[in-house]
Amino acid sequence: MKSVFRAVVLVSACLMTAAQLAAQTTETRQPGDNARFRWGPLRFTPSLVFNNIGVDTNVYNETTDPKQDTTGAVGPAVDLWLRPGRARLSGKASGQYLYFKKYDNQRGWDTNDELKFELPLSRLQPFAMGSYTNTHDRPGFEIDSRSRAATNKVALGTALRVSANTSIVLTGSRTITAFDQNATFLGATLAQELNRQSDLEQLQFRHELTKLTTLVVNSDAIQDRFEFAKNRNADSLRFMPGFEFKPFALISGSVAVGFRHFNGLSEELPDYNGVVASVNARYVRTATLVRVRFDRDLNFSYQDATPYYTANSSELELTQRLTQTWDVVGKGVLQELAYRQLRPLPAVGSTETGRGAGFGVGYWVGKTLRLSVEAMYSTRRSGEAARQYDGLRVGASVSYGILQ
Repeated sequence: MKSVFRAVVLVSACLMTAAQLAAQTTETRQPGDNARFRWGPLRFTPSLVFNNIGVDTNVYNETTDPKQDTTGAVGPAVDLWLRPGRARLSGKASGQYLYFKKYDNQRGWDTNDELKFELPLSRLQPFAMGSYTNTHDRPGFEIDSRSRAATNKVALGTALRVSANTSIVLTGSRTITAFDQNATFLGATLAQELNRQSDLEQLQFRHELTKLTTLVVNSDAIQDRFEFAKNRNADSLRFMPGFEFKPFALISGSVAVGFRHFNGLSEELPDYNGVVASVNARYVRTATLVRVRFDRDLNFSYQDATPYYTANSSELELTQRLTQTWDVVGKGVLQELAYRQLRPLPAVGSTETGRGAGFGVGYWVGKTLRLSVEAMYSTRRSGEAARQYDGLRVGASVSYGILQ
C-alpha cells in the first residue's frame, strides 16, 4: 500500500513540473474550441469507429476448449457544445454494435449518452448533469462475460468562486445500476447480487496554481443501497487530494491519491480502511504520446462469500509517430483483485491477477481518418482453475473524426 502511495506522489510531482513548464508557452483555451464544425452557437465533432474487425481466439474466456470467432464493431458518436446566452450546454451521444459471426448471443448494441447544463453567474455557477449507459459488455476484469446492464446517473450542484483562483464545488448525485434479470455469471444472477442505488455528496476545493494546473481536493460521502442483497449495504467516506492539468497542455489529465473508510452496515460485512488512487494522464511531445492510467478503489463482487474487493488497475500506452502518416502503439495492462470475505471468515480472501500486452500499427489519412491493426494478448491467473485463461484478439480498426 505504501508503494502505491509513493508511486502516485512521484507521478504527481513529475506531472506538476512538466505542466508548469508547458504553462509558459501554451495559451488557455475553452472546451469546444477544437470542435470540428460550427453552426451558429453550436459546436460539434462527429466521429465514426469501426474496430475489432478480426478474430477473437477465446470468446468466452474459457480455461479449456476456447471458442474462436470472427468479430467486429461499429459505432457513431458526437461531442457537442452550445452557448445559449450565458448558459453552457455540453454533451456526448455514442452507440456501438458488436458483431460475432458464430456466437450470436455475444452480439449487442451499446449506448452511452451524457449531458451537462451550466449557468455562470457572478460568483455562483449552478449546474445539472445526467448520463445513461446501456451496454452488453464485460462489466470489468472480475466479470469477464458480456452481460446487459443499464446505469442512470443524475447530479445537481453549484460552484462558488471564492477568489480569482479559488472555488468550492458542492455536488449531489444518484447512480442506479441495474443488470438484466437474465444476466448470469458462474451461476450467480447479477441482478440479485449487484443491482443498487449509490448516492454521493461531494465537497470539492479547487485552487488554480497556474493557468494549466489546478489543485483539487475531493471529500466524498457515499451510500450504497442494494435492491436485493441487503447485507452489502454500506456507507463510505473518501478523501482524495490531487491535481488536474488542462487538456491543451503538454501534460493533461488528473492525478489523485487519498484514503477511504468503508463501513459495512451489516455485522457480517467487514470494514475497510486504506489508500485509494486515480491517475489518468497523458504526455505529448513532438512525435511521442504517452498515456498512464492507474486506479485503486473498492468494487462490489458478484460472489456471496466475498461481497467486495480492492482493485488495482494499471495501464501504460506509448504511441510513436514514425512519419506524418504512420504510427506504432504499444500497450501493457496489469490488474489485481484482492477479495474481502464475510464474517466469520477471515477478512482477507483470495487474489486474482490479469496481464495484457498489445501492439498496433496505424496509418493516418489527413488529420481525422486513421486505419490500424492491433493485437492484444491477455492472461488471467486465479486460485480457482476454472477462472484461469489465455486469449489473443487481433483486429483492424477505422476511426473518423478524432483529431490527431
